[in-house]
This record gives sequence, structure tokens and C-alpha cells, in this order.
Amino acid sequence: MLTGARCSRIMKLLGGGVRMSPWRFAAVILIFVGAAFGVLAVDAHSSIEEIGETNDETLLNRVTRLQNERDAFVACAVGLAFIGLFGFFTLDEHSVPKRLAENQMISGARTVQSVVRGLSLSGNASYLPASHGLTKERVFVQAADGNSEPPSALSDDMAVAPGKSGSPPGILVEPPGLGLMDTIEEDYGTTLEVVGIENAEGSLQVLKHGLNVMKDFHFKERDDAVLLRVEYGDLMPACRKVRNEIPDTCRQIACIGCSCLLLAAARATGKVVRVEKVDNASDIVVFTLRLRNW
Repeated sequence: MLTGARCSRIMKLLGGGVRMSPWRFAAVILIFVGAAFGVLAVDAHSSIEEIGETNDETLLNRVTRLQNERDAFVACAVGLAFIGLFGFFTLDEHSVPKRLAENQMISGARTVQSVVRGLSLSGNASYLPASHGLTKERVFVQAADGNSEPPSALSDDMAVAPGKSGSPPGILVEPPGLGLMDTIEEDYGTTLEVVGIENAEGSLQVLKHGLNVMKDFHFKERDDAVLLRVEYGDLMPACRKVRNEIPDTCRQIACIGCSCLLLAAARATGKVVRVEKVDNASDIVVFTLRLRNW
């Protein structure tokens, strides 16, 4: 059994002198396990594509089994990676250098995008409120870009939407900012539930003045769209690296701070928050959002 002292010694060896608490050590393990499940999901998806369309009953049974395995692996990969990242950023943060937290944010973004690319998903994200079978907000990433409505029959344990009744196929996952948003509500005695975007923005000021996750952010209505301007605070170096190396992260499954704000918009309005486009060429990232009834 690993004791706290032993965990710290292991992380000291692995990190070149960096000591880490047992809780954060567990969070790092979750991230790596999530990455392993992501590799398995991509492998299962590749096997399905190799089989292709067939009428052979044996192959059809194998495709069904592979699809079930892929769905389970995707759910485990994204869930474990996000839980690990959130735990890493919130547990005993003073005990780990900021540089390591930045590295984990970058690693998490790479893991998620590996799964998204492995499943050939090119569409933008829609942040869904807790409705139509969901008890918590989720992000839906379409297989291909378009203005189709997200699926209307969902559940918390659904990971892959097959695309039925006119809705597009895609994946349905818990974004990394959900835990952060819930923690703000609980720790600061506030609620974002159907309060409107302006009130939600006021409640989330702790992201700037207390947690230093954001340097600044602001929602602004323009015509029939909503613009969200975001600038990271302490984690700006990680934000820059993610935007430079994997810019699709912003429009598909955003990092912890941005996804917290996008989820807050969905919770505060009870509407689907669809990412139409993202300008992430500078440190001030601009999301163009479309809010829809669902």
C-alpha cells in the first residue's frame, strides 16, 4: 500500500525534486489512466472502420461489441481525465509548482483532442443545460460541423450519440469546468440556475478576484449572438501553448476556465450554448455563441 511519504518520494524521483501530496498523486494517476482508455477507444474505433459495412452476422456481432467497448472507453477516458485535472488544480495547490499545473492542463487538452481526432469528430461544441434526461450539464461535440439540433433523448451515462431522428452523431461528455462551476456555487453560497447571463457573470467574478483562474472575462450580446471574451490569469502560459499546438480545443472541448464560463451560460439561461466560432489568435480569446431553446 502506498503511504503519503512513499507517494511523495515517488513523485520526487519522477519530477526531479518536485514533492507532491498523495491526493495530487492520485489525480495524476487518474489522468494517465484516462489517457490509456483513450488509446483503447481509438483502437476500437479503428477496428470498426476496418470492418466497414457488412452483412456477415459474425462481423456484425463483432462491430456491435466493438461499438460498446468504444463507448465505454470514451466515457472512461474523458471522465477520468477531467476528474484528474480538476482534482489536480483544486487539491493542495500550494504544494506543487505552478509550472506543473500548467503542464497538466496542456496534457489534459492533448488527451481529449486525441480522442476527438481518433473518432474523426470535426464539429463544434454545444454546451447543454440539465434537461432532456440530463441531471448535469454536458458538452456535445458533433461528428461534423452544422446547425443541427443536439439529440433530445439523453442520459448522464450516454457517451456516444448515434445520430437518430434527424440529430447529428457525436460524443456527449462532462467538460472540465463543471466541477469548478459547482464548487463556486457551493463554496460561495450562490446559484447560477436560470438567473440570466448578467447575474451569472457577477457570481463568477471569483474566477478573477479569488481564484486567479481568469484575468478577465465578459459576455456581450450582439445582434442575435453572444460574444464571450476570455483572458486567462495564472494559467496563461498553458493557455498559449494549447492555443498554439491544438487550437481546436477552444471550439470543441474547452479547458477548465473557458468551459466553466460556457457551462454557466447554459445553466443561467436553460438554453443550448453553441460555439459558432472562436478567435484564439491572441491572449484574449473571443467565442461567438448562439443560444437556442431546446
